[in-house]
Amino acid sequence: MSAYCKILQDRLMNNGPRDKNLYQHHQTIIKFVQDYNDIFSFIIYIEVLVVSLEACGFGYTIIKGLKKYEPQAVQSTYALMLVLSATFVLCFCGQVISTQSEKFHHSSYMSNWYEEKPKIRRDLLTMMMVTVKPKTLDYRLLVTCNLECFAAIIQGIYSYLTMISSFEAEN
Repeated sequence: MSAYCKILQDRLMNNGPRDKNLYQHHQTIIKFVQDYNDIFSFIIYIEVLVVSLEACGFGYTIIKGLKKYEPQAVQSTYALMLVLSATFVLCFCGQVISTQSEKFHHSSYMSNWYEEKPKIRRDLLTMMMVTVKPKTLDYRLLVTCNLECFAAIIQGIYSYLTMISSFEAEN
């Protein structure tokens, strides 16, 4: 997806908005992202929820293991890193898609659209209006997979582990 957006940006900057295939490729990319969201968004949403809970469990196991000097803490640390890396990959891919969509909007604006004929300017304006809101990987606008989502997951895990640690310290 990212490569297609980069190619589209390059064609827009080099060939200009006169390239008729540009608009067809842009529509194809938008359809691809929408289809991907339709097929995989629920799975990604469940993955984000499950990973948050799994990471909290592994973090709790790490804290308990470190307090008792158990070697299981190392294994739990490894499992926590694997779980978080899988979520990071999903969120990073979503971030790349939205960033490329923003860059395409910027490159379409930076092209020499003002030197073109009115028909071409109208086509380009239509394409720019579509790209005002960047395409993202999301689940029904509830969860958007990007680095902000990953940071929120990490923050939630940290808050949960801090709360559990404070409860155990009181007991």
